[in-house]
Amino acid sequence: MSVVCFCSSQDLAAQTIKQCLLNEYPFIDTGTAFDSFPIYQLDQLSLVTLQQDSIHAENLDQHFSADLFIFASRHKSAAFQPALLTHVPGNWGQADLGGKAATLCVAPATALKVALQTLFANRSQYGLSDWACGLEVTHHGPFVESTPVLFIEIGSTEQEWQHVPAAQLVARSILAVAQYSEQSFPAVLGFGGPHYCPAFTRLSLETAFAVGHIVPKYHLDAINETLIQHAIQRFSPAPVCAALDWKGMKGNQRDQVLSLLKSLNLEAKRVRTLLHESKR
Repeated sequence: MSVVCFCSSQDLAAQTIKQCLLNEYPFIDTGTAFDSFPIYQLDQLSLVTLQQDSIHAENLDQHFSADLFIFASRHKSAAFQPALLTHVPGNWGQADLGGKAATLCVAPATALKVALQTLFANRSQYGLSDWACGLEVTHHGPFVESTPVLFIEIGSTEQEWQHVPAAQLVARSILAVAQYSEQSFPAVLGFGGPHYCPAFTRLSLETAFAVGHIVPKYHLDAINETLIQHAIQRFSPAPVCAALDWKGMKGNQRDQVLSLLKSLNLEAKRVRTLLHESKR
């Protein structure tokens, strides 16, 4: 699988991750450049530095041909909690932070699961057991039309962005995704819950399912059939069902989502049911 990992020159966490990749793995300088920065290569993984911030680096598939794009990135939060996070970019509503309004990138559900599993399983080895680790809902830019995209992030302050063990673990997860060659996992489209989505993190970690796009509770009131159909089409592979964080949405939101999914012929299941079935 050909993969391009992008690291913005404006992003301190991305630059720390980039340095860990170059220090710990045998990348070679290809002798070519992008945005005046050298491009490095390790097998089928290219390491590319961007001049602009990642969330505004639109349409990179016009410059690079690959099976997957990974953005190494910082994460900001008001809680300032140390965190290791991964998610798919896209906007359910307005494009306030890059991308296009009501437009999603292609969700690489299996790659997202592999990234999360690698982060979660190896935290203690890097002294990061007390860091939060999980999925985020689909949010922010950039927009990429054809290539599946995921972000792997270090949060949430300048101290964490320069934290070498965290960057080493993110680098390891990037390599794990790039080198993954086993079977695809059945993909799931998620609905409900908060921005940091513990129910869907559990679903990805504890079952054979791979969560891709996630619509949080705070966007459910604006969801319509066109946007859900768009989300279903922006998956790789296609979702086998929708998973609902049942208690993570209001009753009227739940009814609306179930009605829309029925009209689109996508089976709806509770996250709790999928977790229970996996333990049989």
